[in-house]
Amino acid sequence: MRYYYPDYFNRFTCVGGMECPDSCCHIWQITVDKKTLKKYRKVQGALGRRMREKIDQKTGNIEPHGDENRCEFLNDDNLCDIVLELGEDYLCHTCHTHPRHEEVYYNVRERSLAITCPIACKELLMREEPVVIESDEDNKKDRFDMYFDAPLFRQLLYVRDGMLALAQRRDIYIFKRMSLLLGMAHDIERRIRKRQARSRVFPLHHEFTSVEKDEIKRIVYTYSDVSAYSHMARHIIPEDISVKKAVTDMFFALCTMEPLKDTWIPYIQSIINIRMQMEEEEYTNCQKEFKEEITDIQLEQLLFYFVYLYCCSATYDRMLLAKIKMAVANTIIIRELWFMKWLEDDRVLTEDAQAEMAHWFVREVENSDENLEQWDSLMQRNPRFSLNLLIKVLECI
Repeated sequence: MRYYYPDYFNRFTCVGGMECPDSCCHIWQITVDKKTLKKYRKVQGALGRRMREKIDQKTGNIEPHGDENRCEFLNDDNLCDIVLELGEDYLCHTCHTHPRHEEVYYNVRERSLAITCPIACKELLMREEPVVIESDEDNKKDRFDMYFDAPLFRQLLYVRDGMLALAQRRDIYIFKRMSLLLGMAHDIERRIRKRQARSRVFPLHHEFTSVEKDEIKRIVYTYSDVSAYSHMARHIIPEDISVKKAVTDMFFALCTMEPLKDTWIPYIQSIINIRMQMEEEEYTNCQKEFKEEITDIQLEQLLFYFVYLYCCSATYDRMLLAKIKMAVANTIIIRELWFMKWLEDDRVLTEDAQAEMAHWFVREVENSDENLEQWDSLMQRNPRFSLNLLIKVLECI
């Protein structure tokens, strides 16, 4: 088994208690794994009775309660009663590992530190040096019950290495890097579809041909240079757009998803209302001033995080472009959330506010499987996230 993870993955330490600005033990439903559930059934006393009463003994679900949808075992000091009485060894798998996340592929595990955690998010945003993806290996082997497209996964690993290197090209303006990533994903997805069409005719030939592999390598190499930007721009349909309107439309799309926090949709709606009332000139002038408040490095860290997280998941649906659109759109939206927060707070944007806005958005999208699937679907089909429009927005920011 091979494991991939960012270089900061193993250094994370949970703050916990009242020091944590937004506890992970509320808002989303926690499911206790079967192994831990068996341990909980043997716990005696008042805590054991609470466990049997408040945890669904068939599904392992701990139903959240109260206005904040708090975990049943999160006390008034924002500490876990299970840990306080029994120790960390009694935490279920989800609680023990969060915010550490693991994507499962055949004989590969890709680990990340979810920025749904405000502490992990702030540490990433304040980091200056480029992130490095590390790996190690052990003798474990997978037994997959389902078909896994290993040839595609191998190509996506190669492509992702190229994309992550491009995301960190600090000699290229950050929004040009995003455009180049979108162009790279578009051209590579065409080769993936070509190979898929060939596989339907010749079902035993799933491997990429040497010609197809060479084409993918050439695409990665070509888009890794800023000179590809002008060539790509010639293929974009010329049109005048309003960045204010285009990004506001993205906020509208967020309102179609189920909120995890009751204040999320009202907050997004208030942002939409403010943006709609702003004149184009006022918006443009404010954006020019706002550019001094954040650095390309902060946007790079977000972009790198999302590309690393999403890219190889295209193994399961072959929709590479949608995954990179998500990475780019997420970065744009977080930047605009910072912009609106900066306006709201009299042109002041603190590090804590940046982490708050970024982790809140990511939590709303990624802590719900339904929301994440809908977000992915919007990238594939909704004109608000068309390739042409995203690149035009990136040109004008």
